Amino acid sequence: MDSTITLTNQTNLFLSGVEKVISVCPTELIVMLAGQKLCILGQNMEIQRLDLENKILIIDGLVTLIKYQAKKQGLIKRMFK
Repeated sequence: MDSTITLTNQTNLFLSGVEKVISVCPTELIVMLAGQKLCILGQNMEIQRLDLENKILIIDGLVTLIKYQAKKQGLIKRMFK
């Protein structure tokens, strides 16, 4: 699944490929985007539009960081690396 991340003037964020919203607060938003967790940090963030049928999310507010969360390796894989 393709995804798009568009940030305009650090205050308007458009995401496509959104599968699920995991957590929401004015300073942090975590979503599943095309099979990966995406963490968005900022201030005064509000969801303006959420359309899971079309996999679209639009956020207004100051965005300071956008990062994919790394998948955690299991204990056995780390031990025998």
